[in-house]
Amino acid sequence: MSERFETSHTEVEARLLDRALFPGAQVLEAGCGRRTRLARRRNMIGALVGIDVDENAGTENEALDRFLTTDLCARLPFEDASFDLVYANFVVEHLTDPQAAFREWRRVLRPGGRAILLTSNVANPLVRAASLLPQRLRVRLKARGPGAVEDDVFPAVYRANTPRRLERLLVEAGFVPADVAYVATLHRYAGPRARLADALRLAERILPARLRSTIVASYLATAREGSDAAEPASPRP
Repeated sequence: MSERFETSHTEVEARLLDRALFPGAQVLEAGCGRRTRLARRRNMIGALVGIDVDENAGTENEALDRFLTTDLCARLPFEDASFDLVYANFVVEHLTDPQAAFREWRRVLRPGGRAILLTSNVANPLVRAASLLPQRLRVRLKARGPGAVEDDVFPAVYRANTPRRLERLLVEAGFVPADVAYVATLHRYAGPRARLADALRLAERILPARLRSTIVASYLATAREGSDAAEPASPRP
């Protein structure tokens, strides 16, 4: 578990992906949307499959080898142990049944595979307050801060979005934590207002690590009883 004061979720994500990917890796992106940061890592990915409820966005994602429109909380259209990595970039907060989704992630992962996720932490007091805002105000905040497009701002339900609940649900689904970081990202919502950005960074520095605004985590799929219990993990260099 990382206790460093981190302010870039993409840098933390990059470290976790470096540890998880290997040449020829089979990767599933859950909630792929219209673009993916995995595009810059295609040299380490044998096949990149994306799933999303938004068919229009998924079909625009040129980095994918294959796209399927599907409910992320329903049974996924893949065989058991099909992937080496499941990647979810700010998707968990939108899952209406995260427990079902996490069990599916474990089912489609090979033993030793990883789930890497980034998601909002509603244990953070400002994130919790923002979660109570109407959707139209959330859209405005994300447009003015990180510059999100309205069509890409989906309603969030936050049913797995505290450190304790997220870990409990993932462990119950058959994962163990490999690396979990709590990253200070509220300054992104300040836009060009430098003083506000500094104030938000300071506020998060003062907080205990587990109360910082973004969770970036890597979880390891354990061997399950039954069909894949004896299956070896995919080779890594």
